Amino acid sequence: MSTNQSIVVPLRGVLLGSLLMTCAWGIIAGSVGLNALIKSNQAKSDFKKLVPAGTTVDIDDHDAFASGVVLTTISALIAVLCFLFISMQICSQRLALRSLLPFTDFFANRSAKVTAFIAGQQLPASIVKQAENAFGMTSVYRHLSYLRLVAILPWITLLFAIVTSAVLFNAGSRKGRGPLADPVENSPNTTDEKDEKDEKEPTA
Repeated sequence: MSTNQSIVVPLRGVLLGSLLMTCAWGIIAGSVGLNALIKSNQAKSDFKKLVPAGTTVDIDDHDAFASGVVLTTISALIAVLCFLFISMQICSQRLALRSLLPFTDFFANRSAKVTAFIAGQQLPASIVKQAENAFGMTSVYRHLSYLRLVAILPWITLLFAIVTSAVLFNAGSRKGRGPLADPVENSPNTTDEKDEKDEKEPTA
């Protein structure tokens, strides 16, 4: 085995493992994101069914919902790109980071805006809050377990995407150097020995 092969071949195993981990976490992150979107819609629907008849409830969670949809899509996209084209991972990382940062901020600091109306009159926020507590529900994002998974797991996906890109860059740069020169052929000692041998040969 040549010196160049001994450098590149081990990196193939590392690259494969990194790609598999990136793909796996991308699938996991995308799955929990989809699950969170479904449970969010179910929770809003259940809450509206519990309020008295004639009461109109508006739950505004557009900030977390919109960024969650983007984050779920990007996580799934990273998983798909592992099978399609490795060089696109850099673009996916930037998109994932741009969606991760706002979603993490929304999850940590915000809550859904819940408003309720009876006969066209808006109910005070305190009454709405009391209703939430009575129904055992919350509009605070960080208190929702399904959103907590969305806020954590995509960061792991992004981490493995960065590691995979670093491995790809390292493998490509080393492979691009070409085969290393044979140290025996280019050794200075070999040249000196050849010159000494020529000097000792008798001349005609």
